[in-house]
Amino acid sequence: MTMFTPPATSAVAGCLADARSSAASDAYISQAHCIDWLLDCYNAAVRRPVRAVLVEKLQEFGHVNLVTAAEFFCALDLVQLALQVDAAFDHLEIGT
Repeated sequence: MTMFTPPATSAVAGCLADARSSAASDAYISQAHCIDWLLDCYNAAVRRPVRAVLVEKLQEFGHVNLVTAAEFFCALDLVQLALQVDAAFDHLEIGT
């Protein structure tokens, strides 16, 4: 029986927290900042579901100049949700 040892999600969670705190007082966020923060999260992520959400958001924000803070925080919420859903499967045994 092989147990899957999940990687720590704290790196991605830290990137999300940094992005939230940096953009907390802004009504609009430049595309460059959004992309930078999302790429930081992408580079910290090792799980495919989390990376897939990040790629989707990177593509979405890649064609705009400004993003509302609400849109950006919604994107961060989706990444956080992907982390939580993926972590829900950590207890499963693989190869039994």
